[in-house]
Amino acid sequence: MWWDDREQRWTGEDVPDFVATTSPAYRPPEGSKGADALSGIDPFIMQSDGKGWLYVPAGLIDGPLPAHYEPQESPVENPMYSQQRSPVRQVYSHEQNRYQPSGKEPGADVYPFVLTTYRLTEHFTAGGMSRWTPYLSELQPEFFCEVSPELAAERGLEHTGWATIITARSAIEARVLVTERMAPLTVTGRALHQIGIPFHWGPNGLSTGDSANDLTAIALDPNVHIQEVKALAADILPGRRPRGPERLELVAEYRRRAGITAHTGMEVRG
Repeated sequence: MWWDDREQRWTGEDVPDFVATTSPAYRPPEGSKGADALSGIDPFIMQSDGKGWLYVPAGLIDGPLPAHYEPQESPVENPMYSQQRSPVRQVYSHEQNRYQPSGKEPGADVYPFVLTTYRLTEHFTAGGMSRWTPYLSELQPEFFCEVSPELAAERGLEHTGWATIITARSAIEARVLVTERMAPLTVTGRALHQIGIPFHWGPNGLSTGDSANDLTAIALDPNVHIQEVKALAADILPGRRPRGPERLELVAEYRRRAGITAHTGMEVRG
């Protein structure tokens, strides 16, 4: 972002937090209030000094500089650092919250695909509202997953058919939507497939289905403790999921293949 002297306004890839025509030469007179009290060189009003910060001297547990870590569960190795996961993330060892191997750890290839969750345009706020609203349920009548044509061919998935998606926590089923929207990524020279699932479904309401959140783990960021549900790893198979004890056995069998224990994914540094 910079000051365009000819246009007499701030311009660029960002926008200032104050009036865009405030000149860098402007200094507020004594007693100024509101926007008039902002100097022309202090456009970032959410910071105490009005400046844009790259270095954060205090307040962030994982600061003071930005760093890239892979999610708690990732099918790829961290390309930036030897530290795979954030060393200060919050993790919780529990039988119903087992973590998966990540990157080059043994067993990570049991869950080879990237899984992401998202909201749909036709859904309002949360499933508790959306699934009980007739016209919204009519617009989005059934839980589904999105996969690329390449992943569909690799795993034998049929458009509008059923798929079973598996993580170390659970196995769910969804209708298959084959779409080029979920294009494979190229990471370290190999194709990395993505699975997309909306998170508004559940067992109650006018439009029911399995819950995407059943697949996710409780792993929190250290500052505001938000659960990491937008990026994880999973496997996908054609057909509907098993019922009853057979569903639990499918999840357990995947855990055994991946060598998952109570200590998997719990390291602080490594």
